[in-house]
Amino acid sequence: MPDMTPDEEAAILDTPRLRLRPFTAEDAEAHARLYSDPEVTRYLGGGSATVQTPGERSARTLEAFVRHWEEHGFGVWAVLERGSGRVIGQCGLKYLPVASAAAPDVEVLYALERRWWGRGLATEAAGAALDHGFVTLRLPRIVAVTRPQHHASRRVMGKVGMTCEGDVEVYGIRAVLYALSREAYLARRDARRPRAATSTASGATGPPSARGSG
Repeated sequence: MPDMTPDEEAAILDTPRLRLRPFTAEDAEAHARLYSDPEVTRYLGGGSATVQTPGERSARTLEAFVRHWEEHGFGVWAVLERGSGRVIGQCGLKYLPVASAAAPDVEVLYALERRWWGRGLATEAAGAALDHGFVTLRLPRIVAVTRPQHHASRRVMGKVGMTCEGDVEVYGIRAVLYALSREAYLARRDARRPRAATSTASGATGPPSARGSG
């Protein structure tokens, strides 16, 4: 396995319930556990489970994540539940291998252990990744792909503001592609932010807190 010591400059993202940070060598067991659940992996791309053991598929996936960070300066994070510090999944940004694309899109991807499904955590993680991609990396567009029948994943894509653009062939499977532009993301984010209260009292106005909501 390659050196998985995270770059000190790699982004670490915190949300109300999650921390997203680069994978380390110590996360190999947790990631293999994630990939050992066929309900988690049956919708994932990146290799057929019929020709790889879960451990092999996990190891190859982590190696690809590390290479992507090294080559592009962004990538897929380990998702930790902040209360326990436990690694519960993966989420992040990576280039989408679509041969027909003149300029490859960046996709947001996410997968969580089954016990954490149904709590809005995938939406929370994906939202943080999108914010990093559009605000920090200034990407012009981010996409997401999934199998047409994966309705839970499609709901997450809709909740974070992405819209379906149609079918695409990727990872050797037929999938649906959702997308969101930076312009649309920023407009949606600004529209959802509460307006700062304005007081008529002298000296009562001032800038909002620098901490914000993250």
